[in-house]
Amino acid sequence: MSHFQDEIHAQPEALQGVIANPRIAEVAAKLQNRTIPMIVTVARGSSDHALTFFSYLAGQYLGLPVASLPPSLLTVYGSRMKVSGALAVGVSQSGESSDVVESLHQLKQAGALSLAITNQAGSALETLAEHALYLGAGREQAVAATKTFSGQMMALALLVAHWSQDTALLRALESVPKLLRQLLAEQAPIERAALRLTHAEQVYVLGRGLSFGPALEIALKLKETSYLHAQAYSSAEFQHGPIASVDPKDPIVLIASDDGTLASNLAVAERLHAIGADLTVISGAAALVREANAPIALPAGLNPASEAFLQVLAGQLLALHLTRSKGLDPDQPRHLRKVTQTM
Repeated sequence: MSHFQDEIHAQPEALQGVIANPRIAEVAAKLQNRTIPMIVTVARGSSDHALTFFSYLAGQYLGLPVASLPPSLLTVYGSRMKVSGALAVGVSQSGESSDVVESLHQLKQAGALSLAITNQAGSALETLAEHALYLGAGREQAVAATKTFSGQMMALALLVAHWSQDTALLRALESVPKLLRQLLAEQAPIERAALRLTHAEQVYVLGRGLSFGPALEIALKLKETSYLHAQAYSSAEFQHGPIASVDPKDPIVLIASDDGTLASNLAVAERLHAIGADLTVISGAAALVREANAPIALPAGLNPASEAFLQVLAGQLLALHLTRSKGLDPDQPRHLRKVTQTM
């Protein structure tokens, strides 16, 4: 047993708590009463991957462009951002990442409406923001984020659902804890896929649209816990150069939603097979799962937003089972600390 495993399994309850948080609907109602031209975001690591997922949801359901700002623009280069009237979202598990805190402060000073999302009540990030959403996921002891990452995704997705007043999206998100429990009870395909990666030195992780944020996060988990050289790409961007580096001995993990990206991802899978790539597929689209050397089939017919949470869980479990097959301790990744301070 490990903290990493415990916190993976704690996610259904943690997300149930986020779903029950009335503050998210309250903040969304206040945003509905403002004319917001765009959203700017600041975060590092896993938190930035949650915001990548959010950027696709906000674009689809709110019609708002979302720009991820490198904190260095504000903290190192002192750039003056013209963000008056925009919504600035700062996300940090600890709420104490100094560059995220300072970036949100500067965006607020420049006239943006500030929103903080954190798992630490009373943190510096929460204190400075005009609006704050507290995850309440409990202490996360493993260095590699699991329940705080999915909690961030859920808080951001619920914000979009309430803000856009989209009942179907809201109902889909409310179903996520039950779906996660079902996946946790059916890990055999994930364990088999992990065994195939035991002797790999590097892996490509591909996603597109709503699955791109999960792909980025899964690649990070494989790096943090199993020390794989895991590189994440958009499955579309991958074909504009990186595919030239694919060797048959290098496995590829394709994270794919059953949505408008399906046709292009099927074409990617066929092209990868043609060059002899070893392909793991995490998806609810049966046609794509059939293309896999190592299939991890998710339930069919889900809303792509809720499917993304299952993609994340499957990737976390893949990383967990890989640490076991390699004899590694996922709670003690080398060279890492839980809170990293950069400016």
